[in-house]
Amino acid sequence: MSALEETGTAPARSIRLVPVPRPVPRRMSLGVSPLRGQGTLALELAPAAPAAPVPPPSTWLEEDEEPPSAARLVAAWSDAGRDLDRLLATAPMGERLRAGALVVLAGRPNAGKSSLFNALLGSDRALVTAHPGTTRDAVEAGTTCDGWPVRLVDTAGLHDATHELERLGVAMSRRYLEAAEVLLLCVEATGGLEAEVAALATDPRTIVVRTKTDLVGATSDGEAIATSAVTGEGLDRLRSAIAARAFGAGADALSPTLLRARHRDALARARAELDAARPHLDTAGDPVLAAHHVRAATAALEELMGAVTTDDVLGRLFASFCVGK
Repeated sequence: MSALEETGTAPARSIRLVPVPRPVPRRMSLGVSPLRGQGTLALELAPAAPAAPVPPPSTWLEEDEEPPSAARLVAAWSDAGRDLDRLLATAPMGERLRAGALVVLAGRPNAGKSSLFNALLGSDRALVTAHPGTTRDAVEAGTTCDGWPVRLVDTAGLHDATHELERLGVAMSRRYLEAAEVLLLCVEATGGLEAEVAALATDPRTIVVRTKTDLVGATSDGEAIATSAVTGEGLDRLRSAIAARAFGAGADALSPTLLRARHRDALARARAELDAARPHLDTAGDPVLAAHHVRAATAALEELMGAVTTDDVLGRLFASFCVGK
């Protein structure tokens, strides 16, 4: 930029160009500062920030010049399948977290199951008497053990029943034993393992519990937990053992876990579509079929994430309105 400047004296005059420094670009910012309950506007002029340098062309991203190799496709397929398998493996844990682990109390009649059941709940939920065979039906209630949700089930005592009602109760007890995720095998502190319950002691789901230790003092039998429903002895240890047996080292609170059957079904369909795409990823495969199966797997995952498609919008629209001819 330049300006005109006059020089000399009258009447002779000359004009020359004088350079003028270019003004520094400035930016204007608008701020509001409170003053006695009223806002005041302030204008600020500051030098503009310099433009960011353009990265060299060598760092620009370039698209593949040719289709990806079969080895690259198979590697991507393996990674995706591994992630799906890891999520599907959390389904049993998620079901236990959602509904509570099924913890069944089992043992001979009058082994202290109902008393222990009430003690773990902290309330009198099951009837307790001195007569054997008081419990003839399964009694279920929810609680927590070290913060983990569980469903406790008190069952009829296992024995060779002769009465029809007792046989029905024992049959129901055995059905619960088959479905249990944790078994609490209740044995009196002064008694031993009877033939009816000896086989349960070797089950990996079983925790052997010595009951009524307040009558004879605490006893220890290998890994058996000595408890008393009267004094509360051993109940905290038992709760910790139940949580450890049902949830292992514990579900990682930061890792994704499947909590719903709908989630599991969507992931299972995505995994099946990936398996169907695998034969077509090789050089001799059909890329159209591979793309079809991958697209179906993506649709299953989008269903899991709640993605809304155009078909969903149109379906909802035409289901709610009548469009005339």
